[in-house]
Amino acid sequence: MVVRIIIAGDSQCVIFAEVCLVADHLMKNLPNFCYERIEKPVLEWNMWLYKINQKHKWHHKESPLIWKELLCKGSKPYYIGGASEFLEYCHSYYKFDVFLASEKFEGLIKNYKQYQKKINCDTQSVCYISDSKEEIIEKSPKTNFVVCISGAGYPLTMHLISGLLDMTHGEKTISKIYIHDKERKGSMEFIEQECSYIGTNYPGKVVKFIEKIGVALTHSDLFIILDHVPFDPEASIGDWIHANKKIMQKIALKINASASRKIYILLPNLGPACYNATVLMNSVTDINKNNIVVATSDLGLEISPIVAEIAEVSLRTMFCPPVWGFVGINHLVDIRTTIHKYNTFTPYDRYIKVKKSTLNIGTLTPEMRTMEYLLYFYKSLWTKVAINKAKTTKTQSINKAISVLNVIKLWLFNSDHTNTINLGIRCNGSFGLTFNGAFSQPAHFVDGEWIPAADYMLPRDPEMNIQYLQQMAEIVMNLNKMELPKIIPYY
Repeated sequence: MVVRIIIAGDSQCVIFAEVCLVADHLMKNLPNFCYERIEKPVLEWNMWLYKINQKHKWHHKESPLIWKELLCKGSKPYYIGGASEFLEYCHSYYKFDVFLASEKFEGLIKNYKQYQKKINCDTQSVCYISDSKEEIIEKSPKTNFVVCISGAGYPLTMHLISGLLDMTHGEKTISKIYIHDKERKGSMEFIEQECSYIGTNYPGKVVKFIEKIGVALTHSDLFIILDHVPFDPEASIGDWIHANKKIMQKIALKINASASRKIYILLPNLGPACYNATVLMNSVTDINKNNIVVATSDLGLEISPIVAEIAEVSLRTMFCPPVWGFVGINHLVDIRTTIHKYNTFTPYDRYIKVKKSTLNIGTLTPEMRTMEYLLYFYKSLWTKVAINKAKTTKTQSINKAISVLNVIKLWLFNSDHTNTINLGIRCNGSFGLTFNGAFSQPAHFVDGEWIPAADYMLPRDPEMNIQYLQQMAEIVMNLNKMELPKIIPYY
């Protein structure tokens, strides 16, 4: 079976370049010789080496690191060593001695580096798709991610940072979290100081306060926007949404000036969340509009305990209720199509005939059911939800944090197209929705983009339909200042 040699090293290591030259020569002259080159930047090399040593229980200390694997999935790596061990390996297996004189080596290394730079330039020049101008997916998957949080002075930030620092999947981790808030500089410095005691595998401060967000956006993979104007019951809705619009347009200017084209933008359910996301979609230029989403599952999470209590089912057997609508303005949490797991008991014949039997009396078959039949006659659910929401403000922040972190897990760490999640995303005609903006609906993550889960059930609430919610979204997007009076609570 063919063996593949893996040569890994620091991008500025001369010995690494020499070994790659030897491997290139062998590959050209030996039909069965195959090698793979892993080049790491200087700042990332030590951390990458530390992780690979931990993973394979090796004790290698410097560049280059060389091992071999069989060309089959799941093959075990066999450690070879450094440059000298590799040359000994080549001599013993291929009867090969060093083929280059020392006086020629330096010039060839220079040529080799020039060749690699040429390859990198050529790769970058063809890595843009004509329409969306997105880069082609890298050969090796990204393992460390940088997150930037704007408006980080809100209490939700600490829940998010805690969850992000605990978030890992295989070798994937969060390597840096930038926090920014112009109006709450003291709070930012406090958060940075508190998080400086956290031990990680990365050098320097993992959580860092920055005064100019443009610098952070340049290096960020994910941008979480907490900025918003809280609702004022004494002001008109028109004034409120236009105040939020100004904030989003300012943020869009910074994104257009500094952010990567591939950046992901995530808004928690704060303020008129779907309205803010729609303004961003209309204001950014080079960013993929499908990469701007709103996490809305918190609205389903906050009513789930109440629904479970009323229906007398275990909370752990319930899925999160689907959330529809222009979240932040109006929405529908559809309890009737909420799914829960249920075990159906099918008795054997002897269950009726024989008493006190020690044998199995039947079978339990797990099923998925909607909760419509359990809540059909209950009329005061939403009044109870509203009263409970007014009492528990801390739980709301936790639900919002869980909602955001669940989106990040699917987006960056463990993509699973079978997982359905509530998101405010662009409509594509599924469910009959054609609104040109963010609208909450069940969604899947497929081929690097969030799309509506078109196979999900439409809401069955008798007093609300999604076409009405869509019409309201279109009306709100065209509201002028001072339009619509203050809102009077219904409880």
